[in-house]
Amino acid sequence: MKKERFKNILLVFLVIMNFVLGSKILVDKKLWPDGYNFFSNVKNLQFTKLYNDIKSYFAVEDKLKTKVLFPENIVVNTGDQTTRISLHPNDADFENIYTEAEPLLKSAFSSDASEISTIEKNELYSALSSNSLFLEFPRNFSFSLFSELLGNPQKVSSVTFEFSNVVISYSPRASIYIADSENDMYYKINVQNNTEKLVEKCNECLESNAHNLQSVINYSYDLKFDKPFGTQKTTLNPFIRIYSTKINTPIIESSNPIIYEDGNLNENIIYDILRVFNINSGTMRRYTQAGGTEVFVENNAILKISKSGLLEYSATDTGLEISSTGSEYSNILNTLRITSEINRAIGNNCVMSLSSPNNSEISFDYMIEGAKVNVLGDNLSSGVTATVENGKLKRYKQLLRNYTSTPESEESPEFFSSLDNAISQYSEYMTEITVLVQTPGSKTSEVLV
Repeated sequence: MKKERFKNILLVFLVIMNFVLGSKILVDKKLWPDGYNFFSNVKNLQFTKLYNDIKSYFAVEDKLKTKVLFPENIVVNTGDQTTRISLHPNDADFENIYTEAEPLLKSAFSSDASEISTIEKNELYSALSSNSLFLEFPRNFSFSLFSELLGNPQKVSSVTFEFSNVVISYSPRASIYIADSENDMYYKINVQNNTEKLVEKCNECLESNAHNLQSVINYSYDLKFDKPFGTQKTTLNPFIRIYSTKINTPIIESSNPIIYEDGNLNENIIYDILRVFNINSGTMRRYTQAGGTEVFVENNAILKISKSGLLEYSATDTGLEISSTGSEYSNILNTLRITSEINRAIGNNCVMSLSSPNNSEISFDYMIEGAKVNVLGDNLSSGVTATVENGKLKRYKQLLRNYTSTPESEESPEFFSSLDNAISQYSEYMTEITVLVQTPGSKTSEVLV
């Protein structure tokens, strides 16, 4: 009986794939001379919409969700400041640990509001002082968006807080702590997941780094820097990490993949990028602006690629449809799909970190060796910026770059000297200073002229 059921499921799948691939040929291919597409009106038919929905479903890969939710830092806590280990995404143990931690997060973020308890922050501090993980994300997430990106349907509509820090306590039982530091609110969710594999990966990490512990790691609350003291009115987010020694970081080199050494543009990359935006290279118009920027014009869009590597796309009508629902979740993932396809074309394997969706604005930053690349210029403030309205892409910008780590390194500034400099810089204008976030210090900056 089970065998027959499996055969039926397989047959249905094969029929659907045959239908999908056949409709793709009808929609995408120019089957008639002189660029005439007999099937151009097919795009208005229902089965084409079905094809596009199926295509979008499979295009939003699980790995895109994972990359959006990659923390920029994981700290393995052992109950002793001298043996805490800080990991960034390029460390060998990072992905192993996060892979085992993700199911716990998924369980916690599928909870109903009644299962989320408000706690005092001292209880969270206690978890950080025992066997646990501290996950620092590069931006604030709403509970519902984080849950959806983990693969859960949106269930908890009454939970409205945002957060960027999560603690996973895995001994003796699993609990997830969420810190809304900006509002000084803290939450706890108990989960029933087995933590045996997570404990195993954490122990492997501790063993492999036992002889490579270069710095004692204190959280701000360990040193009471989260509270005002005497005449000093500067306080730090309790989860800012303070290292006892200076940290060496590798020097990063960047290269522009769009241009050859002789000054000519890489046409192969250009045509790959045109396909990402559904611009037909056979029917578009192309011209070169003063300064060498290549402009590609089709009926509904304009794409510009400068020799400096700045890509700019703008829709001239309703926009390029990238999401049938227009939800924040779908807009983010499908914008990231476009970014990933462009990065694949230029040979860039960097993790793209979600910076800050703000209504219709979505931005991503290149992450290299666990730190964000700063983009400085009038035309772009992040590696990628996009405007998506009602599921349609209106504008998109990306700085086309490849980044590589060099054998050379530089020493980061000493923490207390940097803090004193920051305080002296702002104390003239304000009597109380609260430092909410810890910027790990970008390994490289891109300046656009």
